[in-house]
This record gives sequence, structure tokens and C-alpha cells, in this order.
Amino acid sequence: MTNDKNEVSTVQEELWKGYKSIRFSAGGYEALMITDVGANIIELKDTIRGLSILRTPVDNLEFEVFKSTPQVYGLPVLFPPNRLEDGTFKVEDRVYKFPINEPEINNYIHGFIKNEKWKIARSEIIEGEEVEIEAILDFNEEHEFYKYFPHAFQFKLVYNLSSSGLKQTTSIINLSNEKMPMGIGFHTAFNIPFHPESVEEDYRLIASIDKIWEQNERNLPTGKILDLTIDEKQYLNKGINPLGEELESHYTLKNMNINGEEFHGAIIEDTSKKIRLIYEMGNDYKHMVLWNDKGDKHYVCVEPQTCSINAPNINLENDITGFKTLCPNETWSEECRIYAEDMISN
Repeated sequence: MTNDKNEVSTVQEELWKGYKSIRFSAGGYEALMITDVGANIIELKDTIRGLSILRTPVDNLEFEVFKSTPQVYGLPVLFPPNRLEDGTFKVEDRVYKFPINEPEINNYIHGFIKNEKWKIARSEIIEGEEVEIEAILDFNEEHEFYKYFPHAFQFKLVYNLSSSGLKQTTSIINLSNEKMPMGIGFHTAFNIPFHPESVEEDYRLIASIDKIWEQNERNLPTGKILDLTIDEKQYLNKGINPLGEELESHYTLKNMNINGEEFHGAIIEDTSKKIRLIYEMGNDYKHMVLWNDKGDKHYVCVEPQTCSINAPNINLENDITGFKTLCPNETWSEECRIYAEDMISN
């Protein structure tokens, strides 16, 4: 099946359940970004194949959940990603103390920009075949969280939608006059099933994982990096049902070979409809969390991260944990892409 490249591309601002949003379509895909809540791509559809790719609140009850925990819907950005032990870490002579928002295990979790109001800097239709949306967050001393993270920065998300799917370019520039700690992740929530005629048992998750981080009772890495179990190695072959059992695991990534080509990321296959979703991750995303919220809620989160959970507090080299600092005026940038394709029959 081939996407209709001649489909009319569109961009339209709207209010989605009272939130300022922008809906855009191109090349057989349609997306909805909520600019008022973290510039989250709350909806992504393949309109040719009839796929609902990302988890979207579908009723008032789910909408209330979304308002309190937007990280379990759509494509939310986490800065920093996942958990920080006791909300505290140190970079050179500066100690950062974030407020505890996971009190039962005394962690800080999921970052401070996922709920922010972003602004649309640019939206354009390119040659009638693709749409590009640029959302920006300017963080400075006017923000309440600045007292915990005293660095000015600009975060930019550029989404390009075309027949090649949804390409995401993420960049951040340090606008402060000091080194700025940096770790970025996405809590990307995929519908299982994503085809309306399929069932959960039809699905397999393939991932280019390498090792697993051992975690303690607070869901923090112990510092030990272990080999994959025999079962986990199936992620590299035929895949594993993403909702078969409760899943919350933290992996390192490396490229794998898919049909003779290097691949870095994850694939979700619908074996009944012979369709698969491809989640290509740029090489700077060296870590990934797989989480399915106990496995009973019809979605799985595939979470690329530039660094490990609790990276600045792990007594390992930065090239292992992925922890980074940006110098003044330094910019970091990386890409990801989500798209659907028909599976090739053997």
C-alpha cells in the first residue's frame, strides 16, 4: 500500500478541549500538536492505512488523567528524562535541588517543560507535499522553575510531516553564561493495537537494545549494566508482545541490522495486518526505557533518552551514562522519525 502523495497538505489552528493547538496533515498522515501543553504531538494518524498511532485522550475521564499526567499520552518531551535520586545532583561546584514529585520513593521525575505553554514560531506548507511546524520554549528567570534550574535556554521542536512520516528535530541552546546540564527524553506512547481491527496479541515489539541497566527498588540504576537475558534477546529477533507482561526496563542502545541496513530505535509490528510502525532514533539517543503501565491499558511507551536515568548521580563516565553539559551559546540537536510501512512477506 502506498501513501497518496497528492493528498492536499493542511495546517489549521484550533482549540482542542480548550487548549491552543495546531492540526496539520500531509502525505497520508495527520498530527495534532497541543502547544499549550508542552508542544505535545497528542495525535498521529496514518489516514491511508487507518492507523491511530499515538495514545490520545478519548473521553472526559482520560482528559482529566491527561491534565495531571500528560507524559502518558502522545509524544511528550522530558527535560531531564525520567528520575533523579532525591531530586538532587551536582555539576562542578553547583548543587541542583529539584522538588520531590514522586514522594513515595523520594525522586524527582519527568522534567519541567512537558506542561509548559510553547509558541509556534513557524508553520508552513512546503511545495504542497509536506508541512513543517516549529515550536519554541524560551526558558528564563520569569519561569517558576528557574529557582531550581538557573539557566536561560531555548528549546526548539521542529516537526516535518510528509509521506515519509513524522520527522522530529529537537534542539536546545544554552543562553546562560555557565555550563548547563542537559538530558533529554521522550515518553512516546503508542496505541496497542494501533489498527482498529487488530487485537493486542497480534503485536510484537522489536528494539535495538544492547544491555540492561540494573535498577533498585526506587527504579534507579545501581550502576551495574547487565547482559540481556535469553528472553530479552527476542527484542532483537522476532520481538516480544509489548503488553504480554508488566514492563518497566531501562536499556542501552546500539545499532542492529534490519533488512541489510543499520537501524537504531524500535519497531512495533501488527502481524495480522502485516503493518509495522518504525521509530527511528538519532544516535545521540543512546538509552531507552520500555514501559507499559502494568500492561493492562492498551499502550506501550518507547522512550528514547540521551542519558540514563539519574545520570548525573551515577559513578560512571559520562560517555557511559550519556550525561552532558552545554557550554554558553552551545547548541545540541538530534532527530527522530515515526512512520508506518507494510511488512515484506517472506
